[in-house]
Amino acid sequence: MQRFTRPALQRLLLSTIAILWSSYPLSAQSITAARINEVMIDNVDNYIDSYGKRSPWIEIYNSSAGTIDLAGCFLTNDPQNLKKYMIPKGDILTIIKPRQSVVFFADEMPLRGTFHLNFTLTPEAPHYLALVSSDGSSIIDEVEIPAAIPADHAYARIDDGVRTVAPAEAWHITQHTTPGSNNVVKDKNEKINRLQEADPNGFVMTITAMLVVFSGLLILFLAYKLVGIVAMRIEERKESLHNRVHREPTTVTSTTDDPLVAVAISLALTTELQLGGGEAPGQLTIRPRTQAYEPWSDKSQMMRPTVECKRLKA
Repeated sequence: MQRFTRPALQRLLLSTIAILWSSYPLSAQSITAARINEVMIDNVDNYIDSYGKRSPWIEIYNSSAGTIDLAGCFLTNDPQNLKKYMIPKGDILTIIKPRQSVVFFADEMPLRGTFHLNFTLTPEAPHYLALVSSDGSSIIDEVEIPAAIPADHAYARIDDGVRTVAPAEAWHITQHTTPGSNNVVKDKNEKINRLQEADPNGFVMTITAMLVVFSGLLILFLAYKLVGIVAMRIEERKESLHNRVHREPTTVTSTTDDPLVAVAISLALTTELQLGGGEAPGQLTIRPRTQAYEPWSDKSQMMRPTVECKRLKA
């Protein structure tokens, strides 16, 4: 029978725990990141559902960096009944990507689909809303909505998905509603606003723009100038090497270095002097050639004589 040592048992136990942990649904680990992010009670001229109706709506936001699934969780407006509406399972639209949100309509018409609740909200009274885990008892997020919120105004978090110690400090009433989108919409640029305050006439901006443009032109000029200088230096070097090659004298090997040639020349001169080829004894006279050509190389001496053919008379 095979016996396991203590280190082997430890590795086996750790491997089993890792497999079980990896097989556990990630949505169950991050479902606590879901937040009730924005609520509208009196929807008069605002968000319309797929049926063309306007009704109160609740936005659920995923504040985590992972995907969560709301399927099996509960939404309620009654603290005594935490299982008032169960979000159906099997609908892929209940899966919320990171930093995204979904909208539920409180229209008391659950037969219209997953995102239509079985309760509604009225503007005359305050309301309690809670998002409950799939166990039906663990509250993921909850909020108390004050009464008399103006029509087409929403009760929303100041920062998306941010929970504070004092809930009243994290929520406010806003006319700028963003169902299915982020509550924080930046319609102003702080840097531009500060620049406008510091330079109301735009003088500094004009000077800065001109300096940027002229600096760019100066850099381009210097770059092209440098490239031109380098190209001229390379061309001058090539031309210098070319001239040096063509100006160097060609070394001609003298035939007099060969002893046989020297002997032949000496014999020829001796024979010429002995035969009396010069004008005076012991002298060798060399006269310039008087003929423009040598007869032996004349083309006329190399041509064949023309054969005259006489036509025979009949």
